Amino acid sequence: MTPLEIAKHYFELSNDSNFAEISKLFTDSSTFRSGKGELFLGVDSIMAMQRVHHGGYARLEWVVTSVSEVKPGIVHFVFDFKGETQSGEQVAYSGLEDVILFAGKIQHIQVQLT
Repeated sequence: MTPLEIAKHYFELSNDSNFAEISKLFTDSSTFRSGKGELFLGVDSIMAMQRVHHGGYARLEWVVTSVSEVKPGIVHFVFDFKGETQSGEQVAYSGLEDVILFAGKIQHIQVQLT
């Protein structure tokens, strides 16, 4: 798979909350900076954060409005998020996400809310 295909696949897996397959895309040296500025190192830390985030929602969906490989191995997404919390609250926000890939794995993700 190309870096663009891997990054798109990551979004698809995220919409399905498919943690087993998502974890295969990261390594022990992968890093993730959330839209809240929190930084996570390694697949275990990243997946623990994702499980907590996804677990807060009864349903969630990221809709990609734009995606491009801006440099080799660097994929830039513009997205809209919508979800319903476990208590029924509707949540919506937009953001930018950069996914950096190396040797077929996600090396870093950086999320910026807009």
